[in-house]
Amino acid sequence: MTDQTGSGDEIVIHAVGNVGPTRLKYGEPVEADFVKVHKKIKEADISLCHLDKIFSNGGCLQYRDHNTWSSRVDPENARALVFAGFNMVCLASNRCFDYGPEALVDTINTIRGNGMGVIGAGKDIAEARKPVILERKGITSGFLAYNAVVPIEYEAREGKPGCTPLRVSTYYEAQGYQPGTPPKIITIPSEQDIRTMEEDIRKLRKQVDVLVVSIHWGQDFTPEGVAPSQVTIGHRAIDAGADLIHGHHGHTIRGIETYKGRIIFYCVGTFAQEGQHHEKPPQGVQDANVPDEYRSGWQKQPGWERNPGPRDRRYTMMVKCIAGKKGVKKVSFLPTWTDQRTVPEFLPRKDERFEEVLRYTERSCKEFGTTLRVEGDEVVVFGSDKG
Repeated sequence: MTDQTGSGDEIVIHAVGNVGPTRLKYGEPVEADFVKVHKKIKEADISLCHLDKIFSNGGCLQYRDHNTWSSRVDPENARALVFAGFNMVCLASNRCFDYGPEALVDTINTIRGNGMGVIGAGKDIAEARKPVILERKGITSGFLAYNAVVPIEYEAREGKPGCTPLRVSTYYEAQGYQPGTPPKIITIPSEQDIRTMEEDIRKLRKQVDVLVVSIHWGQDFTPEGVAPSQVTIGHRAIDAGADLIHGHHGHTIRGIETYKGRIIFYCVGTFAQEGQHHEKPPQGVQDANVPDEYRSGWQKQPGWERNPGPRDRRYTMMVKCIAGKKGVKKVSFLPTWTDQRTVPEFLPRKDERFEEVLRYTERSCKEFGTTLRVEGDEVVVFGSDKG
């Protein structure tokens, strides 16, 4: 996909995490999720979101070892993304194949039919690996997406729909000689999948001024923390030529790292996605596998059924990247808050919740030595290797 408009010396790219419009199910306006943020999102030349739903009325529920039943929604919900101002959608996730190949292809066709590009999934592996290339103001940007949370059969193959996989193996190493000592958890990405990603990035690098990689990775419903496999993947993506890593899946904000002058957002939080945990799953279908230590802090009060969880799940952000012909010039984020209906709201500096989101993000960044500086209602990202 290639598009051309205007001229100038810099562009703005906006990127957010999980979205999952479901308003029609409740008889509410399809635009309701984005009424407070759509004007700001549209200020960008290019805007990207990660979709954690399936837009289809077809397909067949895939019975897996994670809850899948709630991900399929009426295709008319796609109009919410158009209203919000998104022109590109990442589909690489552990949800993309929840209702099989027919529903995934329906979703891809629906998104494209509404004038948006798709990255990270396709009718076969060749299409899933295909980038979206956009030209704005004479500046060319390229986008790729991968999924490192891959249930069995969710990956695309030759002749089979699915996502672009970055499969990860998990190992447990004993620490100490005492019985019952908690093990060290080691996560190692597939070397074959890593090399495929690197090949895609190197090929795209020759065609664009700015290269963004969107990755679904890590563990969800746990406060903070970045897995070793994520660091490996992020660093190798940048070594291959990526300018910015847009990470998601964790549902809470995770650390931000600067590596070789490029920024890695390990998780930007959940931007506008209602939880289904107040609904009863169909008979025979497994409910959400949420760790007890995280579920214990969930909000139980009436009115929060559609946005359950500890307070940190309300924290999210929108990444803002300013770029030119020579690459990325500046990276910042807008602290954001989601309410009882998961409606996001950008926070002004004077709002005490702005400080709350900022301090949480700063704690998540400590392991990477990243410095955050407030400029107006934005937070600019720096790092130790930038000097």
